[in-house]
Amino acid sequence: MRYFVCMVFLFGLVHHSCAQERSLGFFVTNAEENAPGLLENANLQKVGELQDEIIRAQNNAFQINATSEVLVAPYFNSNDKFLDVTTNPSVNALGYDVGITNGGLYSAQVNITKNIFNKTIVDNLLLQNQLSNASLALGQEEMTRNLVKNITDLYIFTYQLQLQKDFTLGIIEDLNNRLKVMELLVKRGILAESDYLAIQSDIGTKQLELDQIDINFKNLYTQMGNLSGVSLTNFDPLAEPQIETTPQKDTLLFEKRFALDSLQISADQNVFENQYRPQVSMYGNSGLNAVDLNNLQRRFGLSAGLRLTIPIYDGQQKKYNELQNKLKLDNLDFYKKYNETQAQNTLESLQMQMDGQTAYLKQMEQQLQLQSNILDIYKQKMVQGLASVIDYLNLVQTYKLTAYAKLQAQTNLWLLRNQYNYTNW
Repeated sequence: MRYFVCMVFLFGLVHHSCAQERSLGFFVTNAEENAPGLLENANLQKVGELQDEIIRAQNNAFQINATSEVLVAPYFNSNDKFLDVTTNPSVNALGYDVGITNGGLYSAQVNITKNIFNKTIVDNLLLQNQLSNASLALGQEEMTRNLVKNITDLYIFTYQLQLQKDFTLGIIEDLNNRLKVMELLVKRGILAESDYLAIQSDIGTKQLELDQIDINFKNLYTQMGNLSGVSLTNFDPLAEPQIETTPQKDTLLFEKRFALDSLQISADQNVFENQYRPQVSMYGNSGLNAVDLNNLQRRFGLSAGLRLTIPIYDGQQKKYNELQNKLKLDNLDFYKKYNETQAQNTLESLQMQMDGQTAYLKQMEQQLQLQSNILDIYKQKMVQGLASVIDYLNLVQTYKLTAYAKLQAQTNLWLLRNQYNYTNW
């Protein structure tokens, strides 16, 4: 390209050389490190891992506890006593039936219980919890995907405004240079004073445009800092976003979600059916257990036993639960097939749009080259007094609109690539 295009590029290069550029990766990395949703999800996964240990402790470990109980059931007017604690009251005694209370209870025991032959039950519970944790991990990836998409979109729009700033600054600087030359030409009578004032007025208009662009740039920059959790003390220049499309994947993220949800339904079914499995537990206790205070010191002992529980009938709850889960699986399959078609159509459409934008950008490059050449010719003629200043300013405005159109096309291409990668995640 000729002088005018090179001037804009060099101006932006010099303008940014004094400050360190911030890249898209800088904001994405900080967002992944600072996003409270991602941090919370990571902690929830740790909670899920600890739940595995709780399941093992509840179902495999010995459960030990201590109990103590004192029950006194006295008799009135028994054996010629006003109040008597005994296991052999007289016929006229007033009190509870001795067959119910045995006269009292004095107990202090250590009790032990343990479930046995329950490996399948425990495995079902562990699988259910591990799938729940895998769902959290997949949710972490889904949140990361959305975060990267949103920050990348915001970065692209902010970078677009930065380029508009640089371009407008370049035009203003070039017009200021033209203004200095025209001042001499006006003094020599080659150009009219109105030509000088026309360029001066155009510089003022473009300065107002620049101020508005700068306000919008800082606003989007601040939003990007907030989204990524970065404390902004200044608005460092942004590096050009490096966004390339990822190769099309065999399994997309939403397909992983459907597969995991299907496994979760099956795991929930297995846990529900745990209650229909025979359950065996062993128990034992040791300590003091007496109903009479006499010879209390000799009432220390122990006992042990096995308990077997076999479900027989529950009103066909198992059958109904199976039917419910089958319907849930059918629903997942409906949505999976629909989303697969939708994703494939979207990827093909995005690819066509990207191809179209790439071809359009090449055409815009040629158009800008042509307009740049015309501007160079008009500059020379204007200095010689052979071209109208108004025509020159109109050409500058046309060139600006074409450059903005090219910039918008480039922005659209970056956005399309980002959307493609989001869909193809």
